[in-house]
This record gives sequence, structure tokens and C-alpha cells, in this order.
Amino acid sequence: MRRGIMLLLLPLLLSIGLQPMTGEAAGWEKERMYFIMVDRFENGDPSNDKEADPENPKAFQGGDLAGVTKRLDYIKEKGFTSIWLTPIFKNRPNGYHGYWTDDYYEIDPHFGTKEEFKRLVKEAHKRDIKVVLDLVVNHLGPNHPMVKEKPEWFHKNQPIMNWNNPSEVENNWLFDLPDFNTENPEVVDYLVDVANYWVDETGIDGYRLDTVRHVPASFWETFIPAVKEKHPDLFLLAEVFDGDPRKIASYSKLGFDSVTNFPFYYGVKDQFARKNGSAEELDSVYNRDTTFNPNAKGLATFIDNHDVKRFITEAMIGGADEEERQLRLALFALYAAPGMPIVYQGTEVAMPGGEDPGNRMMMTFDQNKKMQQYVKTLNEMRQDYPAFATGKQRLIAKTDHMAVYSRETKQQQVVYAINLGEKKTSLRVSAKEIGDDQRLRGLLFSDLVRQDGDAYEITLDANSANSYVIEKSQVNWWSIIAIGAIAPILALILLLVHRKRMQRQTK
Repeated sequence: MRRGIMLLLLPLLLSIGLQPMTGEAAGWEKERMYFIMVDRFENGDPSNDKEADPENPKAFQGGDLAGVTKRLDYIKEKGFTSIWLTPIFKNRPNGYHGYWTDDYYEIDPHFGTKEEFKRLVKEAHKRDIKVVLDLVVNHLGPNHPMVKEKPEWFHKNQPIMNWNNPSEVENNWLFDLPDFNTENPEVVDYLVDVANYWVDETGIDGYRLDTVRHVPASFWETFIPAVKEKHPDLFLLAEVFDGDPRKIASYSKLGFDSVTNFPFYYGVKDQFARKNGSAEELDSVYNRDTTFNPNAKGLATFIDNHDVKRFITEAMIGGADEEERQLRLALFALYAAPGMPIVYQGTEVAMPGGEDPGNRMMMTFDQNKKMQQYVKTLNEMRQDYPAFATGKQRLIAKTDHMAVYSRETKQQQVVYAINLGEKKTSLRVSAKEIGDDQRLRGLLFSDLVRQDGDAYEITLDANSANSYVIEKSQVNWWSIIAIGAIAPILALILLLVHRKRMQRQTK
């Protein structure tokens, strides 16, 4: 009977302080983006497969816009709020990836039609999912006839020999691809018109702009205001493939809404994809970002994509004992640390993959349900506790392989801890960092940390992590009143059971 009473009371006890606090308004850093390589995602319409060859990893595989639309519920159910699609414009031969543009005003027939793309955007918006489209303004596809038709639109055909020479990086041909002469006003007008056309036609929410550092800053100083004038809410994400936070910051200052945070990627890869890494690296990355970049919290963070090895493969190379555990830790860092998290298709099922095309294999959905649930939990953590999206970060305790961080807004403070070591570790966090008479309630797994003298002691197993919401330790009087209200009922039930038992004994 005692156990029965406790089971009745347990839901009330657990409900004390469970409701998340509301957070500050945020920009795109509150988004949780899912990155889709269209040809490698889902074959929704076999009729457009054309010369698709599933046996050749560098040929079209059959993924299309109909396949993305088909999987919108899957994306929504996992907790993502936006998608980024690789380019869908008509490409030169073998341009399965979309980055060899042939015609900016047509959809590649392998992917579908304009009507199918409009339907995708409409269906995504019904589910409150934003759509970001990849756009390449640096170059066209190989052997494009326009080079001969309009030679003044292109730079001289010279390869990049010195990658530290800005002039070569910005004006020479990248991998033998015709490089636009963006100093030509006609080229600028053409590319601005392209960007505005697809927003007007389909209602997309933004662009991920490819190879941004290969285009002179003067172009972006014209392009960004031109598209923003017509579409002020359009999201512009710049891909700057560089590990130097100073260079990332220089592009943030040009007016992009966000820039890919390669310094974060390199930091996580170096420390999380091996044994006994340093969880303090997240503080180092954040400090470097904020030193140079006033929009550091708005940078786009990721742990892998279609241009680098998949994280789980990096963990295999790094000698990790359990690659999937390291992947979980890296994903946790992605969601707990500042920035807009981007998850590449397949990472949520722990797909392996080395260099291109190994990192671009066809998506497999029906595997690793536990990892899929883990990603969903992380998305829910970000949604329910806005401090993980907008809060300022502070390192509040550390040891060799474990670190504890605070993320704080005016309305809310949360804490997260990561142990990258091979031993169970405890860290005492000064009460000055959290406040007196609080409690830390674990979000990923059940844990309740109460004040112990002048500190709070957080303990993590080897290679594990947890996040915590900070709550007042005082008693919740409403819950006590509720418990008090049902106490007489429980007492009556107890009395009736006792009487029946006595009657049976008497008989």
C-alpha cells in the first residue's frame, strides 16, 4: 500500500518546477537547421531518374524535390525548424551535387520542376519549416558556353596557386570552374536578379551562399543591400571555409546574417573525435569568436558536412574506443554551445563517410533509432530552454578533460557539463556562479544537484555530458497544497482497505 501511495504521488512530485522558462527573442540562432543534399536524400519520383546510376558514387543517385517533400514530416518530427538544400538549378553534365550551374532560371530535371519546388516550400511552411536554398555566385559549371559568349563576364582562366594570396583566391578559377568577373556591373545585376527571382517565385526564406571568400568583398557590399532592399527578412548565410575567426568576423561585418563557423568545427573535431580530449576547447573557440565578432552567437555551427569527413569517421581515425559515443558528445556540444546548429543528413543515424564522395552517400533512414531519438531530444532541449540558443556563455568550472558552462539570458540560466575523459569525474561549481538555494535539474538524464556548502558538485561518468536547468530549491507550495488536497482521499482509501482486511481475518 505504501508503494501504491508513492506511485500516486510521484507525478505530482515530478511536476514541481518542470515547466521551462520563456527566453529572449532571438534571430536565426534559434533555428535548428537540417542540411539536405538533394540528390542523396530521397528518391520521391523515379520518373526523373534519367541516367542515374546508384552503383557510381559520382553519378546521380535519384534523390529529388519530391523526396524532400515526402520527408518533411520526418524532419519536423525530429525537431528541426529549417532546411538547407544544395543547389537545385539546372547543372552541367554530372553535376549531381548542384554546384556546376548551367542555368540559374531552371530547375535541374533530375530534381523535378518549378512547380514541385513551389510545392515543397509551401508544404514546409505549413509545418513551420523555413527553406534555405544554396546559391553559387562565384562560378559556373565546367566548359560553360557563356565563357565564349560573354568573355567580359569572366576572369582570365588561371588556377589558384597561392591560397594565401587574396587576389588569387578571389579572382582565379576554382578547380577549373569559370570565375565570374564580379567587378562588371552587368554580372552584379544578373546575380542580384537571380537571387530576387527565386524569392519572388517560390517564397524561400534565405540563401546559403557558396564559396563566399572566393568573391571580392566589393561584390557583397553591393549584393547584400540590393537583395535586402527588396526582401529585408531574407536570411543570408555565408560559407567561408576558413578556420581563422578573424576572417570569419570580416565577412560578418559585410552584412551577412550568419557565417559558417569553421573554427568551431575544427575545435570540436580536434578534441571530441579522440580519447581524452579537452572540453575546455569550447571556451577557447567562443572566446576567439567573441573577441573578433560582435555576432558570434549568430554564427552557424556544425560538426560535419558534404565537404569534410563525417564526424563518426573522424572519431574512427582519432582512435576513439566508441565512435558513436564521441558523436553523441559532439552533437551535444553543437546544441549546448552558442551558434545556430546545422545537422547534415545522415549524422542523426551515425552514417560514416570519408572524403568526397564517401561523405555523400545516399541517406538511410531506417536505422539507429536511438541516435535519432537523441537528436530529437537535443532539438527539444534548445526549443524548451531558449538560453541554449541566445544565452551568453561562461566557463564556470574545469579540470583536465571536464568543463562546466553557464548559458544565461535575462530570464533564464542553464548549465551544461561535458566530460571527455576516460574516468568518472566530479567538479565543484562555486555558488557564486549559480546563486544560493538553487538546484540543478538534469535534462538529458535524471540528476538533481543541490547546494553543498559553498558549491554545487556535478558528477559525470567517463565520456558523458548533461545539461541542467537552474531552479529555486524552495518548496513549491502549490504542489504541497495539491498533495494536501488528495491526502484525505488517500487516507479514506487506506481506511477502507484496512477494514476489508480486518473483515476477512474475522471471517
